[in-house]
Amino acid sequence: MSKKLFLLILIFFTTACQSIKDGLSGKKYENSDEFLVIKKNPLVLPPDFNSLPTPEDVVTSSKIENIENEIDDLLSSIKDQEEEIQTTEENDTENFVLEKINE
Repeated sequence: MSKKLFLLILIFFTTACQSIKDGLSGKKYENSDEFLVIKKNPLVLPPDFNSLPTPEDVVTSSKIENIENEIDDLLSSIKDQEEEIQTTEENDTENFVLEKINE
């Protein structure tokens, strides 16, 4: 009786496990071929390639000029502010030194 029970449990566990089922049944795995190279078609020009619109240089150049002018204005205003700060700091330092000398 115990042999039959042991054999029944053994059969149950071996059939419940999928990898053992696949191994015993001889099932082949469906793997994709990782070394398969698919040949692609060569590149071709579109049929209406010569009729494509050309870019408008006038608009882009004016935009670029506007941006450059804005950058120049910003830089000049920053330089002016720095010069003002330096002159006020120099005057403050001179005044402080003169006051200390006069005391």
